[in-house]
Parts: sequence; structure tokens; C-alpha cells
Amino acid sequence: MDILTHTTSGLAVGTVMAAFSNRGWKNKSLLILAGGFAGALPDLDAISLWSKFDATLGKFFHLSYSGREIYSAKLWYSHHGFLHSITAALFIALLVAIVRFFIHSKFRNLSFQQFVLSIKHNQRLLLSIVFGFTLHLLEDMPTPAASWGGVNLFWPSTSYIGGTGDIWWWNNYDIYLIVAGVFLLNLFALLLNSLISIPIRKITSGLFILGFTLAVIQIKTRPVDFAYEGSTARYHEFEQKSKDLQRKILGNKVFNCMERFDNSLSIYF
Repeated sequence: MDILTHTTSGLAVGTVMAAFSNRGWKNKSLLILAGGFAGALPDLDAISLWSKFDATLGKFFHLSYSGREIYSAKLWYSHHGFLHSITAALFIALLVAIVRFFIHSKFRNLSFQQFVLSIKHNQRLLLSIVFGFTLHLLEDMPTPAASWGGVNLFWPSTSYIGGTGDIWWWNNYDIYLIVAGVFLLNLFALLLNSLISIPIRKITSGLFILGFTLAVIQIKTRPVDFAYEGSTARYHEFEQKSKDLQRKILGNKVFNCMERFDNSLSIYF
């Protein structure tokens, strides 16, 4: 799935975590942004497609494969490898916890007990990172198997999960609109809650669950099977079928707006 949907999904996760925070907007904003950052982070493993990868990182690490070979392979640092695992989500959250512990302690009283207390103090931030990151993995699982056969969800296990081909790689505009809707409605609810008291936790959680359910329904009821393994000569055919399907789901007016937005971006969407 595309990076914009992943990032917006993470932001939506962040709004739910912000609803459970009793701190001010500075903290709530941090939770939201952390979720968005975590939602985008797994695709850092696509850096091997960077045109200067071989001459920079590849050369520095003395890699035996080219960036494009790495991207499509099933190495731990390939796309859909380690960075597409729950292990990575927990590892990154742990790194954030350690960094925040050292910053806030100012390198004083560095005990394990204080570290545990620091984790408890930052638990919503860490959960926002873990959940935002993990949601990215779930969103990639219904895409085609390609050369990976899913995502390496439980690294260091060598099993890949997903790759069902329920949806195409790109232009899942209906899913994005659901995700963006949840994010914007939750953000509005948070702002409203700062003016009048509303059951913010129930509202944001309920909207998130509703959006997640609607997205799953949309994914599992696609009338087109986009599944393939390895590479496919039907890539452009699948791309067109996906767009035709979006036009049917959204109607001409909304689809045309989304397609114009898509074409205005320099990223795949």
C-alpha cells in the first residue's frame, strides 16, 4: 500500500492515543506525530531503490547485491523484511524509550527502576509508535505476494505472512478516504474536547474501530483478484482494473478528484 495511506493511518492511531492522554496539546501533538512517523517508517527499507544507494550505502557496507536486487530479495534488510515485522516495532519503541530516558534523566540516577518508571511515563508515546508501525504491516498484507509472499511479520522467523492480492499496490482511494476521515474526525473531536467535555476516548476509539472495519470490508469485497507471485506481465492491466474499480466505488466526481490529487503527487498513491 502507498506511503500516504500508511502515514495517515499512523496519524489516526496517534489521535486515539492522544485521547487517552491527560496532558496538554504539546504532548497530544507528539503522540499524533509519532504515530504518523511510525506509520511511514517500515518503508525505510525501500531505500535500496534510491538511485545512489549502490554508490553510497552499498559501497559503505560492502554489500554483495545491488539495491534493486536487495529490494526484491528476501534478505533481512530487504523490503518487507525486518522493518516489516513486529520485532522491529518493539525494537524501535525500545530505542525511543532509551533515548528519552537518557535525555530526561540527564545521565543521572541511571537505574533499571528509573528506566521502568520512564517507560510508564512515556507508555502512550511508545504505544503510538508500536501501533502505528504495526498497522502499516497489516495494511501491506492484502497486497500481492510479488517476490516476498507477504511481510516478515515475526522476524527472525523466515515465514512471510500475507501477499493475498486482495488489493492492488496503489490507488486504493476508498481506503485512503476512510483512513483520512477517521484521522480528521478524531482530530476534530480532540479539538472539541478542549472546549467542551465529551467522551473523547469512546468517540476516538469508536471511530477508529468503525474505520478499520469499513476498510477491511472494502479490502475483502474487491471483485478483482490482484494476486501474483514474482513479477507479472499483467502489471498495467491490474493497475487499470484497480482504477476502474475505484471509479465504480467512488463515482466519477470523487474518483476524478482523487485521480487529480494522485497525479499531482511525486510519490506512488
